Amino acid sequence: MKADTTLTIEQIETLITGYQDSPFYIRSNIVIPNCNWGFLNHEADLLVLSKANRLTEVEIKRTWSDFMADFKKKHTHDDPKLSHFYYAVPISIAERVFDWLYTGKYKCDSRWIYYEHSTIDGYTEHNPHKCGLIIYASPEEVGVRGSRIGGCCINVPAHRMHDYKVSTEEEIKLLRLLGLRIWNMKKKLAEHQIEPQLF
Repeated sequence: MKADTTLTIEQIETLITGYQDSPFYIRSNIVIPNCNWGFLNHEADLLVLSKANRLTEVEIKRTWSDFMADFKKKHTHDDPKLSHFYYAVPISIAERVFDWLYTGKYKCDSRWIYYEHSTIDGYTEHNPHKCGLIIYASPEEVGVRGSRIGGCCINVPAHRMHDYKVSTEEEIKLLRLLGLRIWNMKKKLAEHQIEPQLF
């Protein structure tokens, strides 16, 4: 399946979390990738814990078909612990996604991705939780230079789903999950650096 973006999942995650102007900057939030250890009633691509101890889920999509497949899942990204939910999609399919989720006027030019935002009149039947929309784009699409790997912004803010605050015990559990993710990644990097032994 050909992706509707040239960006990898890791690059998209970096756009969402890795810069000061990112939607969920890692120096201001605790961000756990691929949270599927039973903390929620479903797997989350990115789980963000804010300083106010509220949870936001970000579901990353790289293709239109992948986005549509999400609506065939048994769960609907609704969990009592979640305060907000976002879809993150490439700019190439963003207008189609907007029309699927909202009524209103789509607005996002790739060269002005940080400054243009859509206006919504309401939500479609496909969007019962009033989720938000994050749009990301490659360096070529937004015209950035240097080490920056693209652009990313919140195009439609998410409506609050639940009024739940994460407890201290739950925060510790999330930090443990984040630690496991980091050390699993470091293990994979270390294993790839080992030269094969000749016997």
